[in-house]
Amino acid sequence: MLGIVAETVEPVGNDYVLDLDVTTNRPDCLSHVGVARELAARYVKPLRLPDCLARESVRRAEAEVSVRIASPMFCARYCARVIKGVKVAPSPSWLAQRLEDLGIRTINNVVDATNYALLELGHPLHAFDLSRIEGRQIIVREAGPGETLVTLDGESRELAAGMLVISDRDRPVALAGIMGGADGEIGFSSTDVLLESAWFEPNSIRGTSKALGMHTEASHRFERGADVIAARLAIDRAAALILQLAGGELLAGVVDVYPKPVERPVILLRRSRITAVMGARIEDAFVERLLPALNFQVLSSSDNGWQVQSASSRMDVTSEIDLIEEIARHYGYDRFASTLPAWSGSGRQHPDAGKESTLKQRLVGLGYSETVTYSFISAAENRRFSDHDPVRLRNPLSSEAEVMRTSLVPGLLASVLRNYNRGMKSSRLYELGRLYLQAAKLEECEFKVAAEAAHPDVAADISKESLCLGLIATGDAQEKTVHMVAQPWSFFALKGDLEVLLDSLALPLHLVGWRSPHGGGKVPGYYHPGVASELTFEETFMGVLGQLHPKVCEAYKIKQPVFLAEIPLDAWYRAVPCGRAVQELVRFPAVQRDLSIVVDQEINYEAIESTIRTAGIAEVQRCFPFDLYFGERVPAGKKGLSISIVYQSASGTLVEEEVNRCHQTILNLLETKLGAQLRT
Repeated sequence: MLGIVAETVEPVGNDYVLDLDVTTNRPDCLSHVGVARELAARYVKPLRLPDCLARESVRRAEAEVSVRIASPMFCARYCARVIKGVKVAPSPSWLAQRLEDLGIRTINNVVDATNYALLELGHPLHAFDLSRIEGRQIIVREAGPGETLVTLDGESRELAAGMLVISDRDRPVALAGIMGGADGEIGFSSTDVLLESAWFEPNSIRGTSKALGMHTEASHRFERGADVIAARLAIDRAAALILQLAGGELLAGVVDVYPKPVERPVILLRRSRITAVMGARIEDAFVERLLPALNFQVLSSSDNGWQVQSASSRMDVTSEIDLIEEIARHYGYDRFASTLPAWSGSGRQHPDAGKESTLKQRLVGLGYSETVTYSFISAAENRRFSDHDPVRLRNPLSSEAEVMRTSLVPGLLASVLRNYNRGMKSSRLYELGRLYLQAAKLEECEFKVAAEAAHPDVAADISKESLCLGLIATGDAQEKTVHMVAQPWSFFALKGDLEVLLDSLALPLHLVGWRSPHGGGKVPGYYHPGVASELTFEETFMGVLGQLHPKVCEAYKIKQPVFLAEIPLDAWYRAVPCGRAVQELVRFPAVQRDLSIVVDQEINYEAIESTIRTAGIAEVQRCFPFDLYFGERVPAGKKGLSISIVYQSASGTLVEEEVNRCHQTILNLLETKLGAQLRT
C-alpha cells in the first residue's frame, strides 16, 4: 500500500533478502535507510541511522588534496576525504557475504566499504589510490575531444566531448557517477585512500551511460536523482567503515566544494485542499507527525495549513499535490470512501459515434474480430507501407517503437502473422484506429484531401490525425464442413464485405466506383497489381482493397494469399448518404431476363451497370453479372459478358411486351454508348 512492492522474499542464513520493485521516481528507496524511513513512518517507530562518527587526526585533508569543479552545471557538490596508512586486504566474511547476497562482487575491504555504504544510504561513492592522483588535484570537468579512459572493467572507452569526468592534473581518472578508471584503482599495495562523494546532474549521467552502454549501481541512482545532502553523510559513513576494516589515519575535515547549495521549494499545504482531494478529513497530528518522519521539514503552521520544505532526498516532490499523495499513501487508500465527485455537467457522443458503432456491428456480423495494435512502430516497418514522413518520438522506448504509424497495415500484418505462426491459417481481423501524419506532408495525403473536400470547415482540426479502418483476411472465408466445400478468401469476397459496410451507412452502391491500377486506380505498390482496386464514391477517394503482394507475403513468411482493405473513415463519414424510407413490399411478381453481350476488354462492369441505370427505367430493380467468357468465339480484344436484369413494377404485373421493350431499350443504349454487341 506504500507503493514499494516486495516481489520476492528469500531466506539467506539468519537473514532475508527482499527484492523490491522501486519506481523510477523513488531513488530514495534504493537503499536500506530509504526503505527503513518509509517503514518507520508507517509504523510510528524511530529511524536509526548507521554510525558515521570516526576519530580524526590533527593533520588536515586540505593539505593533501585540492578539488575544483570546472563544470558546476553538471556537478553541484564534490566532497573528498583522505585516509592514510590503510591496510588493504580481503573483507571479513560477514561483509563479503552480505554484499554477495545482494548481488555485488567483493573486491577488497576498502572498495567493499564504499559499496556497503552505498547500499545502506543509497549514495554512490568511489575510492581512489591517492598516490596515483597526479598533482594531488581533483578536477570535475567535461571530456575533451579524443580523450580515452580505461575503466575498472578493463575496457578502453572513447569519450565524447561533453561527457563528465573526474580528472587529476593530467588525465581523466573516472567517469563521473558511473565507474572509476583503472589508473586510480585501489589495490592490495595501496596505502593512501582518497574518498569521493558527489552529486551529479541526472541528465548528464543518463546521457553518458546510454552513449557508452554502461549501467552500474552508481549510474542507476545518479540518473534518477541522488540526495545532494546525503553526500556528506555517505562519505563520513564510508570513512568510518574503512577505519574499522582497514585501519589507517583519517585526516581532519572534508574538502567540500559546494558553490551553490541546492534549495528545495517551500510548499503551502492547505487543510482544505487535503480534504477536497482525499474526500476525508485528516487530523493535524497525523500530518505533523508524518511529514518530518518522511524527511520533510514543517516550517510553520497556521489556520490555513502548513509551510513545508521539500526534502533533498525527494526530488519528485515539488508541489502541494505531491505532499497530499504522501499523506494518502501512509493514511491508506483503502480507508477512503468509494464516492464519485460531484458533477453538474453532461456528456455527449461524438457526432460519428453512431456510424462507428454500426460499422463495428456489421464487421462482427461478417465474422471479423477486432484487433488493437500499437501506434508506435519501427521506422523501417512504417516506410515499407507508407510514403509519408512519420512523427518521430524524441525518446523512443526501443527501435521497434520509434515513430507513430502512418498506416494500419504493419499492425494488422503482425496480428495475422502471430495467429499464422500458431497454426491458425484462417483469420479475418479489423482495426479502427488513427494515423499520425507530419503537417508538412498533409497536402499530399489523399485521406486529408478527401476529408477537406467533404468538410472544409474542419480541415485545420485534422491536420495531424486521420481515422482509418483496416481489414485483413487470409485462409478460408468458408471452412470445409460435411455439407460444404472450403471457399478460400478472394478479392470479391472482400469487395462484398465492403459493399455491406457501405450499405450499412446508406451509401448507394451504384455511386461507388472500383478502379484497378490498369484502369487508373491509385493503388500502393505493396498490393498485387492485378488483384487490387481503388474505391471511390462520386469521384472521391474512399480507400484501397486487394491482395497483398506475394513478395511481401514471402518477406513475412506467409505461404498463402492475404487480402487487405484500407478505408479513410473521415471520407466515409462525410459522404452524403441516400435517403432511406420504409416502402411497402411489392405484391406483383418479378421477371428476370438475361442479356449476353460482347464488349471491349477494357470496359469494366461498373461502366455497363452505370449505363443501364442511365436509361431511367423504373422497373429495373437490380442487375448483376453471372458469366464472363474469353475464347475462340469472341474476337480478339473482346470479352463476352452475361448479365441478369430483374424487372418488377409496383403498379401491376408486367407483361412480356413491356419487358421486351425495356430490354431492347437497354440493349440499344449499350450498343450506342459502349459499342456492345448482342452475343449469339
